[in-house]
Amino acid sequence: MKRKILGIVILIFFCASLGAFAYEKKSKQFPFMASYNKGGQLNFYAAVGFYGIGLEVAAGPELIIQEFDIGGIPLEWGVTVRGMLGFGGFLGYSWLDWGVAPMATLHWGLDLGDIWKFDWYIGLGLGISGTIGDYYYWGPEGEIRFGFASFNGVAWQFADNIALILDAGYAGYVGVYGIGVRFNL
Repeated sequence: MKRKILGIVILIFFCASLGAFAYEKKSKQFPFMASYNKGGQLNFYAAVGFYGIGLEVAAGPELIIQEFDIGGIPLEWGVTVRGMLGFGGFLGYSWLDWGVAPMATLHWGLDLGDIWKFDWYIGLGLGISGTIGDYYYWGPEGEIRFGFASFNGVAWQFADNIALILDAGYAGYVGVYGIGVRFNL
């Protein structure tokens, strides 16, 4: 177990040190506005958080399609697919909620100097979700539901290729909240 944790820590530091992939484009009209993604860039998100009476994980890749400006504010848009798993338990019963959603994304960033670089993002699309387990009060086991999906959050870009994220997501009818990392590949 200690070797796995050490391997993950080494991988994070390795990814953070790859300065060749670092990117920041500042606005000429608003010097505190910045872009941290460029067209063709691949990002990977992973977050862990609390889920009702249990634990949840959410992860997925994102491809940045294009950068653009609106009134001097640098923005980027892309596409992502996010998956989520919620592990719950109550009074001896347990269940697993799941959701998957393809979405379009939009990013805008702030550069407040030194290491204070933030990238806000929002993703909107349609998702599917369901549940597996021996107890659940939202609906029958195995039922698949379709609905709107959203993943939103803020990324603190503290290193060239890695950011700490606060993430909130919703797919179908399953909602998750967590803290995690984003790797800019």
